[in-house]
Amino acid sequence: MKDTRSLEGAVCGAARLTWYTFNCALFAAVGSLLYGIDSGIISTTISQESFTDYFAPYTDDISGAVVSTFGGGSFFGVVLSGYLADKWGRKRTIQLAALIALIAGIIQAASVHVGMLIAGRIIGGFAVGMMNMTIPIYNSQIAPPRWVRPLGLVSGLHAQFVGFRFAAANWIGYGCSFASGQFQWRFPLAIQCLPALILLFGIQFLPFSPRWFLEKGREEEALAVYKKLNAADGTHSETHQVANFNEMKHQMEEYNKTMVSTYGTLFSTPPYRKRIMLAVLVQVFTQLSGINVINYQTTLYKRVGITGHNVTLLAGIYGLVGPIANMVCLAYVDKWGRKPTMWITGIVMGCDMAILMALTSQYANGTNKAGQGATIAFIYLFSIIYSLGYNSIHYIYVPEILNQPIRSRGSAVAVCCNILVNIVFNQISPRAFNNIGYKYYAVFLSTNIVGAICVYFLFVETKGKTLEEIGELFGETPRTVQSEGKGDDDSIHEHHEETVK
Repeated sequence: MKDTRSLEGAVCGAARLTWYTFNCALFAAVGSLLYGIDSGIISTTISQESFTDYFAPYTDDISGAVVSTFGGGSFFGVVLSGYLADKWGRKRTIQLAALIALIAGIIQAASVHVGMLIAGRIIGGFAVGMMNMTIPIYNSQIAPPRWVRPLGLVSGLHAQFVGFRFAAANWIGYGCSFASGQFQWRFPLAIQCLPALILLFGIQFLPFSPRWFLEKGREEEALAVYKKLNAADGTHSETHQVANFNEMKHQMEEYNKTMVSTYGTLFSTPPYRKRIMLAVLVQVFTQLSGINVINYQTTLYKRVGITGHNVTLLAGIYGLVGPIANMVCLAYVDKWGRKPTMWITGIVMGCDMAILMALTSQYANGTNKAGQGATIAFIYLFSIIYSLGYNSIHYIYVPEILNQPIRSRGSAVAVCCNILVNIVFNQISPRAFNNIGYKYYAVFLSTNIVGAICVYFLFVETKGKTLEEIGELFGETPRTVQSEGKGDDDSIHEHHEETVK
Protein backbone atom coordinates (compact mmCIF):
# COMPACT_ATOMS: atom_id res chain seq x y z
CA MET A 1 0.00 0.00 0.00
CA LYS A 2 1.26 3.43 -0.88
CA ASP A 3 2.43 5.30 2.24
CA THR A 4 1.58 8.94 1.72
CA ARG A 5 2.20 11.76 4.17
CA SER A 6 0.11 14.48 2.62
CA LEU A 7 -1.78 16.68 5.03
CA GLU A 8 -5.15 15.18 4.25
CA GLY A 9 -3.92 11.64 4.07
CA ALA A 10 -2.06 11.88 7.37
CA VAL A 11 -5.07 13.30 9.10
CA CYS A 12 -7.43 10.70 7.73
CA GLY A 13 -5.02 7.94 8.62
CA ALA A 14 -4.95 9.10 12.25
CA ALA A 15 -8.71 9.44 12.57
CA ARG A 16 -10.42 7.70 15.44
CA LEU A 17 -13.96 7.46 16.69
CA THR A 18 -15.06 10.05 19.24
CA TRP A 19 -17.61 9.47 21.97
CA TYR A 20 -19.75 12.27 20.61
CA THR A 21 -19.86 10.78 17.12
CA PHE A 22 -20.40 7.27 18.48
CA ASN A 23 -23.30 8.43 20.66
CA CYS A 24 -24.88 10.25 17.72
CA ALA A 25 -24.67 7.11 15.57
CA LEU A 26 -25.86 4.94 18.45
CA PHE A 27 -28.89 7.11 19.07
CA ALA A 28 -29.79 7.26 15.39
CA ALA A 29 -29.68 3.46 15.43
CA VAL A 30 -32.74 3.51 17.73
CA GLY A 31 -34.57 3.59 14.41
CA SER A 32 -32.92 0.27 13.60
CA LEU A 33 -34.33 -1.05 16.88
CA LEU A 34 -37.75 0.12 15.74
CA TYR A 35 -37.31 -1.78 12.46
CA GLY A 36 -36.44 -4.94 14.39
CA ILE A 37 -39.36 -4.79 16.80
CA ASP A 38 -41.95 -3.66 14.25
CA SER A 39 -41.06 -6.44 11.82
CA GLY A 40 -40.31 -9.03 14.51
CA ILE A 41 -43.18 -8.60 16.96
CA ILE A 42 -45.70 -9.91 14.48
CA SER A 43 -44.18 -13.41 14.44
CA THR A 44 -45.14 -14.03 18.08
CA THR A 45 -48.29 -11.91 18.02
CA ILE A 46 -49.98 -14.04 15.35
CA SER A 47 -49.36 -17.14 17.49
CA GLN A 48 -51.39 -15.83 20.45
CA GLU A 49 -54.80 -17.49 20.67
CA SER A 50 -56.44 -14.29 21.87
CA PHE A 51 -55.22 -12.57 18.70
CA THR A 52 -56.57 -15.16 16.28
CA ASP A 53 -59.82 -15.42 18.23
CA TYR A 54 -60.34 -11.65 18.22
CA PHE A 55 -59.81 -11.36 14.47
CA ALA A 56 -61.64 -14.59 13.61
CA PRO A 57 -61.97 -15.93 11.05
CA TYR A 58 -58.18 -15.52 10.84
CA THR A 59 -57.44 -17.32 7.58
CA ASP A 60 -54.11 -18.04 5.89
CA ASP A 61 -54.75 -15.22 3.43
CA ILE A 62 -55.36 -12.75 6.26
CA SER A 63 -52.24 -13.95 8.05
CA GLY A 64 -50.21 -13.42 4.90
CA ALA A 65 -51.71 -9.96 4.41
CA VAL A 66 -50.96 -8.88 7.98
CA VAL A 67 -47.30 -9.78 7.49
CA SER A 68 -46.77 -8.83 3.85
CA THR A 69 -48.47 -5.42 3.89
CA PHE A 70 -45.70 -4.23 6.19
CA GLY A 71 -43.31 -4.87 3.32
CA GLY A 72 -45.61 -3.05 0.93
CA GLY A 73 -45.44 0.04 3.10
CA SER A 74 -41.66 -0.31 3.31
CA PHE A 75 -41.43 -0.27 -0.49
CA PHE A 76 -43.00 3.18 -0.73
CA GLY A 77 -41.03 4.43 2.28
CA VAL A 78 -37.79 3.52 0.53
CA VAL A 79 -38.91 5.23 -2.68
CA LEU A 80 -39.80 8.48 -0.91
CA SER A 81 -36.91 8.61 1.56
CA GLY A 82 -34.29 9.61 -1.02
CA TYR A 83 -36.26 12.69 -2.08
CA LEU A 84 -37.03 13.73 1.50
CA ALA A 85 -33.45 13.15 2.67
CA ASP A 86 -32.19 15.51 -0.03
CA LYS A 87 -34.86 18.15 0.57
CA TRP A 88 -35.07 18.14 4.36
CA GLY A 89 -31.87 16.35 5.38
CA ARG A 90 -31.32 12.90 6.89
CA LYS A 91 -32.05 14.16 10.40
CA ARG A 92 -35.51 15.53 9.59
CA THR A 93 -36.34 12.50 7.45
CA ILE A 94 -35.59 10.18 10.38
CA GLN A 95 -37.65 12.41 12.66
CA LEU A 96 -40.62 12.30 10.29
CA ALA A 97 -40.31 8.51 10.05
CA ALA A 98 -40.37 8.30 13.86
CA LEU A 99 -43.60 10.34 13.95
CA ILE A 100 -45.22 8.10 11.34
CA ALA A 101 -44.04 5.00 13.23
CA LEU A 102 -45.64 6.36 16.42
CA ILE A 103 -48.96 6.84 14.64
CA ALA A 104 -48.70 3.34 13.14
CA GLY A 105 -48.04 1.78 16.53
CA ILE A 106 -51.10 3.48 18.03
CA ILE A 107 -53.31 2.32 15.15
CA GLN A 108 -52.12 -1.29 15.43
CA ALA A 109 -52.48 -1.46 19.21
CA ALA A 110 -55.98 0.05 19.04
CA SER A 111 -57.17 -2.13 16.15
CA VAL A 112 -60.78 -3.25 16.37
CA HIS A 113 -60.84 -5.14 13.06
CA VAL A 114 -58.41 -6.63 10.56
CA GLY A 115 -58.66 -3.70 8.17
CA MET A 116 -57.49 -1.28 10.86
CA LEU A 117 -54.63 -3.62 11.79
CA ILE A 118 -53.49 -3.93 8.18
CA ALA A 119 -53.66 -0.14 7.75
CA GLY A 120 -51.39 0.24 10.78
CA ARG A 121 -49.00 -2.34 9.36
CA ILE A 122 -48.79 -0.50 6.03
CA ILE A 123 -48.12 2.83 7.75
CA GLY A 124 -45.55 1.21 10.05
CA GLY A 125 -43.82 -0.39 7.09
CA PHE A 126 -43.69 2.99 5.35
CA ALA A 127 -41.91 4.52 8.36
CA VAL A 128 -39.49 1.64 8.69
CA GLY A 129 -38.66 1.76 4.97
CA MET A 130 -37.68 5.40 5.38
CA MET A 131 -35.48 4.58 8.36
CA ASN A 132 -33.93 1.54 6.73
CA MET A 133 -32.63 3.69 3.88
CA THR A 134 -31.77 6.85 5.83
CA ILE A 135 -30.15 5.75 9.10
CA PRO A 136 -27.14 3.89 7.59
CA ILE A 137 -26.53 6.90 5.33
CA TYR A 138 -26.70 9.35 8.23
CA ASN A 139 -24.34 7.27 10.35
CA SER A 140 -21.80 6.86 7.56
CA GLN A 141 -21.79 10.61 6.94
CA ILE A 142 -21.08 11.63 10.51
CA ALA A 143 -18.53 8.90 11.27
CA PRO A 144 -14.77 9.50 11.01
CA PRO A 145 -12.92 7.59 8.26
CA ARG A 146 -11.19 4.99 10.43
CA TRP A 147 -14.49 3.84 11.86
CA VAL A 148 -16.28 3.56 8.55
CA ARG A 149 -13.62 1.76 6.55
CA PRO A 150 -12.67 -1.43 8.32
CA LEU A 151 -15.28 -4.12 8.80
CA GLY A 152 -18.19 -1.97 7.53
CA LEU A 153 -19.10 -1.25 11.14
CA VAL A 154 -21.46 1.62 10.41
CA SER A 155 -23.71 -0.45 8.17
CA GLY A 156 -23.15 -3.42 10.46
CA LEU A 157 -24.34 -1.37 13.43
CA HIS A 158 -27.70 -0.96 11.68
CA ALA A 159 -27.98 -4.71 11.03
CA GLN A 160 -26.86 -5.54 14.56
CA PHE A 161 -29.49 -3.32 16.17
CA VAL A 162 -32.20 -4.74 13.92
CA GLY A 163 -31.20 -8.19 15.18
CA PHE A 164 -31.13 -7.18 18.84
CA ARG A 165 -34.57 -5.65 18.65
CA PHE A 166 -35.95 -8.65 16.77
CA ALA A 167 -34.73 -10.77 19.69
CA ALA A 168 -36.34 -8.37 22.17
CA ALA A 169 -39.60 -8.55 20.24
CA ASN A 170 -39.64 -12.32 20.58
CA TRP A 171 -39.07 -12.14 24.35
CA ILE A 172 -41.82 -9.54 24.70
CA GLY A 173 -44.11 -11.98 22.90
CA TYR A 174 -43.04 -14.76 25.27
CA GLY A 175 -43.73 -12.65 28.35
CA CYS A 176 -47.13 -11.58 27.07
CA SER A 177 -48.10 -15.18 26.38
CA PHE A 178 -48.58 -15.55 30.15
CA ALA A 179 -51.09 -12.71 30.18
CA SER A 180 -54.74 -13.13 29.40
CA GLY A 181 -57.17 -11.47 27.06
CA GLN A 182 -56.32 -8.79 24.54
CA PHE A 183 -53.28 -7.61 26.50
CA GLN A 184 -51.45 -10.62 25.01
CA TRP A 185 -51.26 -8.91 21.64
CA ARG A 186 -52.16 -5.25 22.18
CA PHE A 187 -49.21 -4.57 24.48
CA PRO A 188 -46.55 -5.99 22.10
CA LEU A 189 -48.00 -3.92 19.26
CA ALA A 190 -48.07 -0.83 21.49
CA ILE A 191 -44.46 -1.24 22.70
CA GLN A 192 -43.18 -0.15 19.28
CA CYS A 193 -44.37 3.36 20.16
CA LEU A 194 -41.63 3.68 22.81
CA PRO A 195 -38.55 3.75 20.52
CA ALA A 196 -40.52 5.92 18.09
CA LEU A 197 -41.15 8.48 20.85
CA ILE A 198 -37.53 8.43 21.98
CA LEU A 199 -36.27 8.92 18.44
CA LEU A 200 -38.86 11.59 17.59
CA PHE A 201 -37.77 13.94 20.37
CA GLY A 202 -34.19 12.83 20.95
CA ILE A 203 -32.92 13.23 17.40
CA GLN A 204 -33.61 16.95 17.71
CA PHE A 205 -30.33 17.15 19.65
CA LEU A 206 -28.29 15.39 16.94
CA PRO A 207 -26.46 17.38 14.24
CA PHE A 208 -27.37 17.57 10.59
CA SER A 209 -24.95 15.84 8.24
CA PRO A 210 -22.17 18.25 7.19
CA ARG A 211 -22.49 16.95 3.65
CA TRP A 212 -26.16 17.91 3.54
CA PHE A 213 -25.23 21.42 4.67
CA LEU A 214 -22.72 21.54 1.82
CA GLU A 215 -25.35 20.41 -0.67
CA LYS A 216 -27.49 23.33 0.44
CA GLY A 217 -24.62 25.84 0.21
CA ARG A 218 -24.45 26.33 4.00
CA GLU A 219 -20.67 26.03 4.29
CA GLU A 220 -20.23 27.74 7.67
CA GLU A 221 -22.73 25.42 9.35
CA ALA A 222 -21.16 22.42 7.59
CA LEU A 223 -17.71 23.35 8.87
CA ALA A 224 -18.99 23.88 12.41
CA VAL A 225 -20.62 20.44 12.49
CA TYR A 226 -17.57 18.83 10.88
CA LYS A 227 -15.29 20.30 13.58
CA LYS A 228 -17.57 19.09 16.35
CA LEU A 229 -17.82 15.56 14.96
CA ASN A 230 -14.06 15.33 14.41
CA ALA A 231 -12.77 17.37 17.34
CA ALA A 232 -10.83 14.46 18.82
CA ASP A 233 -10.26 12.19 15.85
CA GLY A 234 -6.53 12.73 15.46
CA THR A 235 -6.74 16.26 14.02
CA HIS A 236 -4.49 18.53 16.04
CA SER A 237 -5.05 21.97 14.50
CA GLU A 238 -7.69 24.10 12.86
CA THR A 239 -5.56 24.11 9.70
CA HIS A 240 -5.85 20.34 9.44
CA GLN A 241 -9.59 20.46 10.08
CA VAL A 242 -10.17 23.05 7.36
CA ALA A 243 -7.92 21.14 4.94
CA ASN A 244 -9.90 17.93 5.48
CA PHE A 245 -13.18 19.82 5.18
CA ASN A 246 -12.09 21.42 1.90
CA GLU A 247 -11.07 18.00 0.60
CA MET A 248 -14.54 16.63 1.42
CA LYS A 249 -16.11 19.62 -0.33
CA HIS A 250 -13.93 19.04 -3.40
CA GLN A 251 -14.88 15.35 -3.50
CA MET A 252 -18.57 16.22 -3.47
CA GLU A 253 -18.15 18.73 -6.28
CA GLU A 254 -16.33 16.16 -8.44
CA TYR A 255 -18.87 13.42 -7.87
CA ASN A 256 -21.83 15.74 -8.41
CA LYS A 257 -20.57 16.39 -11.93
CA THR A 258 -21.27 12.76 -12.83
CA MET A 259 -24.36 12.22 -10.68
CA VAL A 260 -27.07 10.14 -12.36
CA SER A 261 -30.26 12.19 -12.60
CA THR A 262 -32.70 9.54 -13.95
CA TYR A 263 -33.35 5.87 -13.31
CA GLY A 264 -32.95 5.10 -17.01
CA THR A 265 -29.31 6.20 -16.86
CA LEU A 266 -28.62 3.34 -14.44
CA PHE A 267 -28.72 1.00 -17.43
CA SER A 268 -26.96 3.25 -19.95
CA THR A 269 -23.51 1.60 -19.86
CA PRO A 270 -22.27 -2.00 -19.38
CA PRO A 271 -20.42 -1.16 -16.11
CA TYR A 272 -23.54 0.49 -14.67
CA ARG A 273 -25.71 -2.45 -15.72
CA LYS A 274 -23.39 -4.95 -14.09
CA ARG A 275 -23.22 -2.94 -10.87
CA ILE A 276 -27.03 -2.72 -10.72
CA MET A 277 -27.40 -6.40 -11.57
CA LEU A 278 -25.13 -7.48 -8.70
CA ALA A 279 -26.78 -5.06 -6.26
CA VAL A 280 -30.23 -6.45 -7.14
CA LEU A 281 -29.03 -10.06 -7.01
CA VAL A 282 -27.47 -9.76 -3.55
CA GLN A 283 -30.70 -8.22 -2.21
CA VAL A 284 -32.91 -10.82 -3.91
CA PHE A 285 -30.75 -13.75 -2.78
CA THR A 286 -31.04 -12.42 0.77
CA GLN A 287 -34.79 -12.99 0.60
CA LEU A 288 -34.57 -16.19 -1.45
CA SER A 289 -32.45 -17.68 1.33
CA GLY A 290 -35.71 -18.34 3.19
CA ILE A 291 -34.84 -16.35 6.31
CA ASN A 292 -38.19 -14.56 6.46
CA VAL A 293 -40.02 -17.85 5.89
CA ILE A 294 -38.06 -19.38 8.75
CA ASN A 295 -39.33 -16.41 10.77
CA TYR A 296 -42.75 -18.11 10.63
CA GLN A 297 -41.09 -20.17 13.32
CA THR A 298 -44.05 -20.33 15.66
CA THR A 299 -45.95 -22.19 12.94
CA LEU A 300 -42.97 -24.48 12.40
CA TYR A 301 -42.71 -25.31 16.11
CA LYS A 302 -46.38 -26.23 16.27
CA ARG A 303 -45.87 -28.57 13.31
CA VAL A 304 -43.34 -30.61 15.28
CA GLY A 305 -45.55 -30.89 18.35
CA ILE A 306 -44.50 -27.85 20.42
CA THR A 307 -47.42 -26.25 22.23
CA GLY A 308 -48.31 -23.60 24.80
CA HIS A 309 -45.73 -21.17 26.17
CA ASN A 310 -42.91 -23.28 24.76
CA VAL A 311 -43.71 -21.92 21.28
CA THR A 312 -42.91 -18.31 22.21
CA LEU A 313 -40.05 -19.42 24.50
CA LEU A 314 -38.33 -21.12 21.59
CA ALA A 315 -38.96 -18.02 19.46
CA GLY A 316 -37.23 -15.91 22.11
CA ILE A 317 -34.17 -18.17 22.15
CA TYR A 318 -34.14 -18.21 18.36
CA GLY A 319 -34.01 -14.41 18.31
CA LEU A 320 -30.76 -14.40 20.32
CA VAL A 321 -28.63 -16.66 18.13
CA GLY A 322 -28.73 -14.39 15.07
CA PRO A 323 -27.27 -11.22 16.65
CA ILE A 324 -24.48 -13.24 18.28
CA ALA A 325 -23.52 -14.80 14.94
CA ASN A 326 -23.79 -11.39 13.26
CA MET A 327 -21.13 -10.00 15.62
CA VAL A 328 -18.79 -12.78 14.49
CA CYS A 329 -19.47 -11.82 10.88
CA LEU A 330 -18.64 -8.16 11.52
CA ALA A 331 -15.41 -9.14 13.23
CA TYR A 332 -14.14 -11.34 10.38
CA VAL A 333 -15.81 -10.27 7.13
CA ASP A 334 -12.78 -8.22 6.06
CA LYS A 335 -10.66 -11.34 6.50
CA TRP A 336 -13.09 -13.76 4.87
CA GLY A 337 -14.01 -11.47 1.98
CA ARG A 338 -17.49 -10.70 0.69
CA LYS A 339 -17.74 -13.13 -2.23
CA PRO A 340 -16.61 -16.37 -0.52
CA THR A 341 -18.71 -15.53 2.53
CA MET A 342 -21.83 -15.28 0.38
CA TRP A 343 -21.40 -18.35 -1.83
CA ILE A 344 -20.30 -20.60 1.02
CA THR A 345 -23.21 -19.34 3.12
CA GLY A 346 -25.59 -20.14 0.25
CA ILE A 347 -24.39 -23.74 -0.01
CA VAL A 348 -24.53 -24.33 3.74
CA MET A 349 -28.02 -22.79 3.99
CA GLY A 350 -29.15 -25.08 1.17
CA CYS A 351 -27.81 -28.10 3.05
CA ASP A 352 -29.53 -26.94 6.22
CA MET A 353 -32.82 -26.61 4.34
CA ALA A 354 -32.44 -30.14 2.95
CA ILE A 355 -31.89 -31.60 6.43
CA LEU A 356 -34.72 -29.49 7.90
CA MET A 357 -37.05 -30.73 5.17
CA ALA A 358 -36.13 -34.36 5.88
CA LEU A 359 -36.54 -33.99 9.65
CA THR A 360 -39.88 -32.20 9.33
CA SER A 361 -41.19 -34.91 6.99
CA GLN A 362 -40.41 -37.57 9.58
CA TYR A 363 -41.18 -35.90 12.90
CA ALA A 364 -43.93 -33.33 12.19
CA ASN A 365 -47.00 -33.99 14.34
CA GLY A 366 -45.21 -36.93 15.95
CA THR A 367 -44.10 -37.80 19.46
CA ASN A 368 -40.39 -38.42 18.91
CA LYS A 369 -38.77 -35.82 21.20
CA ALA A 370 -35.28 -36.39 19.83
CA GLY A 371 -36.49 -35.84 16.27
CA GLN A 372 -38.40 -32.73 17.28
CA GLY A 373 -35.35 -31.39 19.08
CA ALA A 374 -33.16 -31.98 16.03
CA THR A 375 -35.69 -30.15 13.83
CA ILE A 376 -35.65 -27.14 16.14
CA ALA A 377 -31.84 -27.23 16.26
CA PHE A 378 -31.64 -26.92 12.46
CA ILE A 379 -34.09 -24.01 12.52
CA TYR A 380 -31.71 -22.28 14.94
CA LEU A 381 -28.71 -23.30 12.86
CA PHE A 382 -30.22 -21.70 9.79
CA SER A 383 -30.41 -18.35 11.59
CA ILE A 384 -26.78 -18.70 12.66
CA ILE A 385 -25.60 -19.51 9.13
CA TYR A 386 -27.58 -16.62 7.64
CA SER A 387 -26.22 -14.16 10.21
CA LEU A 388 -22.65 -15.31 9.60
CA GLY A 389 -23.11 -14.51 5.92
CA TYR A 390 -25.87 -12.55 4.26
CA ASN A 391 -27.30 -10.55 7.16
CA SER A 392 -24.64 -7.83 7.28
CA ILE A 393 -23.03 -8.50 3.91
CA HIS A 394 -25.95 -7.13 1.92
CA TYR A 395 -25.70 -3.85 3.88
CA ILE A 396 -21.95 -3.67 3.15
CA TYR A 397 -21.59 -5.06 -0.38
CA VAL A 398 -24.26 -3.00 -2.17
CA PRO A 399 -22.80 0.43 -1.30
CA GLU A 400 -19.34 -0.87 -2.20
CA ILE A 401 -20.23 -1.90 -5.75
CA LEU A 402 -22.44 1.14 -6.48
CA ASN A 403 -20.20 4.13 -7.12
CA GLN A 404 -21.27 7.64 -6.19
CA PRO A 405 -23.05 8.65 -9.44
CA ILE A 406 -25.49 5.71 -9.22
CA ARG A 407 -25.47 4.92 -5.51
CA SER A 408 -28.66 6.74 -4.60
CA ARG A 409 -30.98 5.39 -7.27
CA GLY A 410 -29.16 2.08 -7.55
CA SER A 411 -29.58 1.39 -3.83
CA ALA A 412 -33.27 2.25 -4.04
CA VAL A 413 -33.78 -0.17 -6.96
CA ALA A 414 -31.95 -2.98 -5.14
CA VAL A 415 -33.77 -2.50 -1.82
CA CYS A 416 -37.15 -2.28 -3.55
CA CYS A 417 -36.44 -5.63 -5.26
CA ASN A 418 -35.65 -7.10 -1.84
CA ILE A 419 -38.95 -5.83 -0.46
CA LEU A 420 -41.01 -7.07 -3.41
CA VAL A 421 -39.64 -10.62 -3.07
CA ASN A 422 -40.30 -10.44 0.66
CA ILE A 423 -43.91 -9.40 0.06
CA VAL A 424 -44.49 -12.34 -2.28
CA PHE A 425 -43.17 -14.94 0.15
CA ASN A 426 -44.90 -13.41 3.17
CA GLN A 427 -48.19 -13.63 1.31
CA ILE A 428 -47.88 -17.18 0.00
CA SER A 429 -45.97 -18.87 2.84
CA PRO A 430 -48.87 -19.50 5.27
CA ARG A 431 -50.91 -21.12 2.48
CA ALA A 432 -47.86 -23.06 1.21
CA PHE A 433 -47.14 -24.53 4.65
CA ASN A 434 -50.76 -25.62 5.03
CA ASN A 435 -51.03 -27.12 1.55
CA ILE A 436 -47.65 -28.78 0.92
CA GLY A 437 -46.02 -28.66 4.36
CA TYR A 438 -42.37 -29.62 4.54
CA LYS A 439 -42.06 -29.79 0.73
CA TYR A 440 -42.11 -25.97 0.71
CA TYR A 441 -38.52 -26.04 1.99
CA ALA A 442 -37.42 -27.46 -1.37
CA VAL A 443 -37.99 -24.02 -2.90
CA PHE A 444 -35.32 -22.50 -0.68
CA LEU A 445 -32.99 -25.43 -0.96
CA SER A 446 -32.96 -24.73 -4.71
CA THR A 447 -32.73 -20.93 -4.49
CA ASN A 448 -29.82 -21.08 -2.05
CA ILE A 449 -27.82 -23.38 -4.33
CA VAL A 450 -28.63 -21.27 -7.40
CA GLY A 451 -27.64 -18.16 -5.46
CA ALA A 452 -24.31 -19.68 -4.45
CA ILE A 453 -23.53 -20.59 -8.07
CA CYS A 454 -24.40 -17.06 -9.27
CA VAL A 455 -22.26 -15.45 -6.57
CA TYR A 456 -19.30 -17.70 -7.42
CA PHE A 457 -19.37 -17.02 -11.16
CA LEU A 458 -20.79 -13.49 -11.42
CA PHE A 459 -19.86 -11.51 -8.33
CA VAL A 460 -16.66 -9.53 -7.79
CA GLU A 461 -14.59 -9.35 -4.60
CA THR A 462 -14.37 -5.86 -3.06
CA LYS A 463 -12.46 -6.68 0.11
CA GLY A 464 -9.57 -4.25 0.61
CA LYS A 465 -9.96 -2.61 -2.78
CA THR A 466 -9.89 1.10 -3.57
CA LEU A 467 -12.57 2.90 -5.55
CA GLU A 468 -10.35 2.78 -8.62
CA GLU A 469 -9.72 -0.95 -8.29
CA ILE A 470 -13.43 -1.67 -7.85
CA GLY A 471 -14.14 0.41 -10.95
CA GLU A 472 -11.62 -1.62 -12.96
CA LEU A 473 -13.47 -4.81 -11.96
CA PHE A 474 -16.47 -3.39 -13.82
CA GLY A 475 -14.43 -2.33 -16.85
CA GLU A 476 -14.26 1.36 -15.97
CA THR A 477 -11.29 3.64 -16.53
CA PRO A 478 -9.61 4.51 -13.22
CA ARG A 479 -10.29 8.00 -11.96
CA THR A 480 -7.36 10.03 -10.75
CA VAL A 481 -8.98 13.21 -9.45
CA GLN A 482 -9.56 11.82 -6.01
CA SER A 483 -6.54 9.55 -5.65
CA GLU A 484 -3.69 12.03 -6.11
CA GLY A 485 -1.57 12.06 -3.00
CA LYS A 486 -3.61 9.47 -1.15
CA GLY A 487 -3.13 5.90 -0.12
CA ASP A 488 -5.54 3.09 -0.77
CA ASP A 489 -7.06 3.36 2.68
CA ASP A 490 -7.99 6.99 2.16
CA SER A 491 -9.43 6.27 -1.29
CA ILE A 492 -11.74 3.57 0.02
CA HIS A 493 -12.90 6.04 2.68
CA GLU A 494 -14.54 8.09 -0.06
CA HIS A 495 -16.55 5.05 -1.06
CA HIS A 496 -18.16 4.64 2.33
CA GLU A 497 -18.68 8.28 3.19
CA GLU A 498 -20.02 9.84 0.01
CA THR A 499 -23.49 11.28 0.20
CA VAL A 500 -26.37 9.11 -1.01
CA LYS A 501 -28.93 11.31 -2.65
